[in-house]
Amino acid sequence: MATNLKGKGRFVSLLLLHGEKIAIGLVAAISLLFVYKAINLPRLGADYQADKLQSEITRTSSEIKDFTWDRAVADHPDKIKKAQPITAKGDGTVDPAQYINRDADNKPVFGIDHAIVAPLILRGDPVILNAIDVRATGGSGLFAFVDEKIRQQQQLKMAEQAKEAERKALEKQKKDQKANANGGPGGGRRGRGEGPGEGLNEPIDKEHPKRHLIQGSIRPTGNSLQGGERIERAYWACVVAKVPIREQLKLFQDALEKSRGSDPGHDFPSYVGFYVERAEVLSGKDLKWDPVPLYDGQQQSIAAKKSLTKAPAHGIAKPAYDALLAAAASFWAGGIAPDVVDARYAEYPLTLPLPPLVGREWGAEATHPDIPWGPFTPTLEPETPQAAPDSAAQQPGSDAAGEFGQANPTQQNIPGGSPSFGTGRPGGPGGYPGGGFGQRMNMGPEGGPGMMPGGARFGGPGGGPEGGPGGMRSAGSGQAAGQHQTLPKGVDNYLLRFFDFSVEPGKKYKYRVKLVLQDPNYNMPQGVLDAAVLDRQAKEAAAAKARKAEKPFYRIVDKWSEPSPAVGIPMAGTVHLAETKIPSADKPNDEPVVKLIVEASDVDDAGTPIQGVKEMDFRRGYVANTIGDARYQPDPTMVDTQPNFKFFTGMTLLDVDGGGKLAKDMTYPSRILVMGPAGELYIRSDTDDKPYVQSFHAIFDETTDKRGPEGPGGPGGPGGPGRGRQPPRR
Repeated sequence: MATNLKGKGRFVSLLLLHGEKIAIGLVAAISLLFVYKAINLPRLGADYQADKLQSEITRTSSEIKDFTWDRAVADHPDKIKKAQPITAKGDGTVDPAQYINRDADNKPVFGIDHAIVAPLILRGDPVILNAIDVRATGGSGLFAFVDEKIRQQQQLKMAEQAKEAERKALEKQKKDQKANANGGPGGGRRGRGEGPGEGLNEPIDKEHPKRHLIQGSIRPTGNSLQGGERIERAYWACVVAKVPIREQLKLFQDALEKSRGSDPGHDFPSYVGFYVERAEVLSGKDLKWDPVPLYDGQQQSIAAKKSLTKAPAHGIAKPAYDALLAAAASFWAGGIAPDVVDARYAEYPLTLPLPPLVGREWGAEATHPDIPWGPFTPTLEPETPQAAPDSAAQQPGSDAAGEFGQANPTQQNIPGGSPSFGTGRPGGPGGYPGGGFGQRMNMGPEGGPGMMPGGARFGGPGGGPEGGPGGMRSAGSGQAAGQHQTLPKGVDNYLLRFFDFSVEPGKKYKYRVKLVLQDPNYNMPQGVLDAAVLDRQAKEAAAAKARKAEKPFYRIVDKWSEPSPAVGIPMAGTVHLAETKIPSADKPNDEPVVKLIVEASDVDDAGTPIQGVKEMDFRRGYVANTIGDARYQPDPTMVDTQPNFKFFTGMTLLDVDGGGKLAKDMTYPSRILVMGPAGELYIRSDTDDKPYVQSFHAIFDETTDKRGPEGPGGPGGPGGPGRGRQPPRR
């Protein structure tokens, strides 16, 4: 290749003329080097050939297979220690020299309490979890309390009535004797209302002329009344939350199971109590959180501010729980009601007992949506009891009993005794979402204020002795929640339940809670505790000393839970959807008509509880507030009418959906949107309220005789047996 190299240096001219040849030579040299290295590989020696290795493997396998302890003793006598029974030596002494540690020069190394095995980790503080998913449900109704003054007055009244009845019986006897003396048997002229037909046209109770018998006997729901109770109207907010016990137990096990001083019985999470704070929801204002006192449900107690907790914190702890149980035994009519929640989900002192509700049962509003109740409780495996830890060495002095009581109460001091499957109150058909005011629009707790899902207020539509499937009630009283020592299978959360009786109807509130657990490292030897635990306990002891108190045996969760959704407190009543009438197509401007059963509670002048109901027609925008005749049950066998009864529910009908014709005798399911007095929105459907509506008609349809079973239409009356007593409309 000709080129002009004039003016170039010798080296540059050489590269330009022979550069390609030089590069090709270098590449060829490197390639030859690679080939040489690949061929010239190291070779294994004769001892590492395949036949030699296979022979060595066979010999080693035979050596291991044929090896015995006798051969080991013969070949290595200095490395084998043979077991020698103590009885063969003739004494029980142990040679200490066998357990002396020696260094590399075979010199003995002595120490105090020298560890034979490696020490375990020191005890740290497990992470403590707070309650989650706080919910609240507003309710209103009637509570029954024991009142000796009323009971004595009633006994005096009954005695006077007995004397009056005896006086009338003597007068009637004298009158009959005089009539027999004048005309003899069958003689004389009978006056109106005398003889065999006497009293046929008289009502059952002259003071209640509209009272009449119902067909069958339906057991009343709610708290059983014996007479002489004081009935009070009550408003409440039932605050519930999930306590993640299974996750908490896992954290305890991770921190303590492999630590020094580990004891499964002692290191089980034990709850001491909890705090509750409340904030009223006001438009345009920030939430102001205040502690909520615990009351026993009585109006007089709330008015006098006689709380069962101590100000200013008002912690709901074991002493307050015990005080509530004492108040329930003294003042609640019938004592503690059977709980709707399986006892394995309840925990002392987290799950407060159910107050003495009159006229209806507690249902889904008394538990968390994720914790089953009544007939929806799954079958759980039996809980294996575990012995409680010895708490005598961990009890503080008697002066340590304060807001949270003492550490580690023994099982004998726990209300309710050992955990067991308590008697529950199964609810009626209709399912959980149908309870109370129905499904909530603000994603609050399903089930409305103080009502049982499925509408089991009147019992089931069957009207049998137990009220049918919707009104069964278990006999016997309930018991307080026990304290678990083990975690039953299938239980992931405990139920935290608190009743706030100091709320006001028509207002809205939010709640938050904070748990208190017993410190598993309380009173443990300092040698088994981690440095961080010792530092924490020292700071707590110094702070307690400054307050002239004992150091705490518990730990409080650092942060409050997330606030609950806003809950409105209802007035004294609710509504149920019975029927929807959609106008025909040729009347497009007509409004749909909704038939609602309005329910309200009140107490008459004599102190008798009245759970009044009335069926009325409503249109959009109507408010379920009225004054009129109310039907109610004074006892399980009677129905009566209360005139001028006040239905003040504050429920407003906002919208109607469904209810149109599907076929000749069939309609689409319907539902309504209702706004409560506090502005909350609820959805009620006719499918959910159907059991309630059927029970209403089974009891209150006027198909029974008003003068008792022996009057006209009844057995022995004109027309023969059964005439005039048609089955109730279903």
